[in-house]
Amino acid sequence: MCGKVIEKVMKALTEKDYETLASCFSENCVYFDYCPSMNGNPNSYIYGSACVSMYFRRMFVTGELEVAEPMIESENSASYFGAYSGPYVYARLSIEERDSSNRIKRAVAHPA
Repeated sequence: MCGKVIEKVMKALTEKDYETLASCFSENCVYFDYCPSMNGNPNSYIYGSACVSMYFRRMFVTGELEVAEPMIESENSASYFGAYSGPYVYARLSIEERDSSNRIKRAVAHPA
């Protein structure tokens, strides 16, 4: 996988590119997002790159997620402003584990 994964992920999130985003995740990945609860919505627990694609496609198409002003903090972390069906929250995406192909195996988004 070319380039830094965190940069590719944040670019895909801001450009609402669910296919590129899903390609950054391994087939059996785990993605937890604890930010929706900041606006009274259920948190998200997603398993597998196919589900990452479906989840973000729905979020982008319905306008339930808007990501703005990402700031890369390290090769495994970035902060951003995310609107999860409500006001923007300051959030952080952390890559906790990668596979041998450098794809994300486990990532967590949480209020920063």
